[in-house]
Formats: sequence, C-alpha cells, structure tokens
Amino acid sequence: MIEGIDKRIIIVGGGPTGLYCAYLLKKLNPNIIITVIEEHKTCGSPMCCSGLIDVSGYNRLKLKNFLVLKDFLINKIYGSHIYGPLEAKIDVLSKDVKAYVIDREKFDNSIKELALSFDVELLSGKRVVSIENNFVTFKDLETDSEEQLRYDYLVGADGPNSLVRKTFFPEIKNSEFVHTYQVTVEGNFDNRNVSVYLGDFAKGLFAWIVPESSSVAKIGLGVSLGKNPKDAFLKFKEKYKLTYQREIYECSGILPISKPLKNLVHDNVLLVGDAACFVKSTTGGGVNFGLLSSEMASKAINERIKEYKSLKNYNTLLKKYRKELNTHYKIRNYLLSKNFVEQDKLLLKIKDSNIHKILEEYGNMDYPSEFLSKIFTNKNSFLLIPEFFKFIIK
Repeated sequence: MIEGIDKRIIIVGGGPTGLYCAYLLKKLNPNIIITVIEEHKTCGSPMCCSGLIDVSGYNRLKLKNFLVLKDFLINKIYGSHIYGPLEAKIDVLSKDVKAYVIDREKFDNSIKELALSFDVELLSGKRVVSIENNFVTFKDLETDSEEQLRYDYLVGADGPNSLVRKTFFPEIKNSEFVHTYQVTVEGNFDNRNVSVYLGDFAKGLFAWIVPESSSVAKIGLGVSLGKNPKDAFLKFKEKYKLTYQREIYECSGILPISKPLKNLVHDNVLLVGDAACFVKSTTGGGVNFGLLSSEMASKAINERIKEYKSLKNYNTLLKKYRKELNTHYKIRNYLLSKNFVEQDKLLLKIKDSNIHKILEEYGNMDYPSEFLSKIFTNKNSFLLIPEFFKFIIK
C-alpha cells in the first residue's frame, strides 16, 4: 500500500489560511486526499478586509517564495498618522516600506491556484452543517442536498464563527469580538501613510484610513460587539469632517481579538487562523499570523503521518508566535484601561521623548517585542517609566 493513500484531510474554510494549509499538506503528502469545503462560490469574495499586511511579517512566511508580490500588490505604506481621542497627534514616518496594501481577491485566488495545481479538491458553495464521528456533513447551497465525507484529520479554517471550534472546543466562550464597518471610496488621500483614530466613536478598537492610491482608500472602524458600527462610522465621519467623492463598496464583519488560545488541538482536529483566534488584538489583523498557523499546522500533521509524532506538537510550534500575540493583547488592554485624557497624554509623552523615532526605524505591526525592547532600553524613555510599570502588570 502506498503511504497515505487511504487518508483524507478535510479543511473547513477556503480562505487563504485554509487553502494555504491544503497546498502545503498536499505538497508534503501527494498521496493523501485533501478536500477543502468552502461556503462561498468565489474565492476572496465577499471580502471585508483593509488588505493591510506588515512587510516584516509577510517576509517571514514561506509563502513569499511561492507567490509573485506584484500580482496582488496595490500600494506600499511607509508610516502612519495617529490621532488621539482629544488633541494629540503623532506622525510615524519612515523612509522604508513598512506595510503592503494588497488586493485580497487576487491574493486569495493566487493561493487557490497554488492549491489546485497540486490537485487539492475544492468544494465551493457547500456549507458544513455538522461534524460527528469523523464525518463532515455539508449542504449544497444551490440544491439543498446533503453529503457526508469521512476524514482522518480535520482543520478548522472557518473564520471567527468557526463551527469546528464550537464543535470540538465548546469550553471556549470567546466574547471578545469587534464588529467592523468599512467603505472603499474615491477622494484625495495621502497614499504613503495610513491614518489611525482613537475616540469614543470606536470604542473597542479604532478608526482607520488605508490608502490604495492617492485617489482610492478604505475607511472603516471597529467597535465592541453589540454596538452599531455603521452609526459609529457616521459619528467618526462627522467629527473629522471626512469627505469623499463616491462610495465604491461597503462591508461589515466581525474579528476575534481575544487572548490567543493555548490549545488548538482536539484528537485529530486542528484550528488555524481566525478560527483559532490567531489574530492581533491591537488591530484585528490576522492575515500573516493566519498563514503562519497554516505552516505550523501542515508541519504538525505531516510529522504525525510520517513520524507518528503527537499532533499536540502544533501547540509547541506556535509557542513563540503566541508570545507575540499575547503582547498584542497586553498592549490593547493597557490602552483600553486608560480614559481619553490619559490616552492623549500618553501619545504626547511618546512624542516628547522621541519614541516615535524608534517606531519609524524598528516598528512593525506584527512583532511588537522587537521594538518594545528597544523602547524600554532607550535613554529618552525616562518619561515613560511609570507607563512601563503599568503596562507590565496588565
């Protein structure tokens, strides 16, 4: 018998994390059947994402070796304008490219083509309705007919409201979500820098402007679950007198911003990406870390199949990255513990101590430990010593 010929791995969710995991697994195990079950008919649509990804984080992925960046790159971002809830403002402006704005539909489809080129089976327009006794039951959304498939390993890549997570990890009561609203618009924008706005219009997260060019941008915000994000967006728009010529597209969605889960394995089931809450709590961004979790999941499953190692090694492989996500969680809780006056004062202290210059040189959106250590040891950081202690105990 050819090794693995009788095995099937089912991945629930055909977004970039699911498709990338499928590609890696099939590449490592050509004889195994890899089936991806996706609810939507088209890949990368509908999509509610700013498309902003950190350059440093993306460059650490193996994926960069398999894709052509220019195929989905829209814009390069060099820095940010950060607006406090009252009067404070900081400009973090770098000479180097810090982030990419990508076309998520083209990006997702590029990963899809990778997966299909290795004979991954993609079942589109199918909604998983139940999982039991190593069988996945899914419904064809056109015909309403149901089918079942047996699996040897199951990967949950089915987003924030993951059915896989709810089925196998019922003890996880993740109430830490934010509800987002975003519009893509035509207007006049600073195409080199993103803008971030703190304020009562965006309780739970912040508002943003992510430029795709000098004439097109994505403007949105996130609020705590239970609040109306569109109403909050209108308040934000009114406060800053935002004007633009035409709305091209609007969307809404939810993001998990919880502390990263310690255990993402249940018997022969793994969680990746948003389903695993493997997301930055500070921004809700999860593309790079989601893809990273796919790399680690494929490695853990491959080692289980070929070397009989425990699938729990997946948790170990993610340990150092979970540490970064824990730092994001601490930063978010630290900022949310402050009232608006205190947030403004903190931004002004950062500006007065020239800490923003460290951010310009070393800052990245994915790995905060790398620049926090430089801030803590900087000679100009004495103004922030009380804040350091407050941050540590959070």
